[in-house]
Amino acid sequence: SSQVEDSMMDVYDLVYEEVRRNASSFRRHELTAIHEAFLCCGKHSPFGDTTNVERKTCPPGQARDAGQDCLQEIQDFLKKHMDFVSTLLGVTIGFTVYGMILTSFLWFSIHFSSNLDRKGKYILR
Repeated sequence: SSQVEDSMMDVYDLVYEEVRRNASSFRRHELTAIHEAFLCCGKHSPFGDTTNVERKTCPPGQARDAGQDCLQEIQDFLKKHMDFVSTLLGVTIGFTVYGMILTSFLWFSIHFSSNLDRKGKYILR
């Protein structure tokens, strides 16, 4: 899960820095979509030069002070949803193993019961 988290953070940083450097319309739309999806606005920077980017890409009505740091919001979102995904994956693996055991049991019982035509034809000694 930390690899997923790191990848998401790297993607956000890449898009954010590209918008900050050259403000291409395609990347600006991507950054705006990220901000709207996670209900966040920008990221905290020690240099303080992020207000221009945030003014262009933050959802309307979401002020810089009211908005959350997107890196923190993405991290919180992933932590909350990775628990659900892990549980779902565990249940799926459990059902898969159960199905494999049941299938192999049925296959072996059919394969080694080739004498089904003897039903009712027993010989007493």
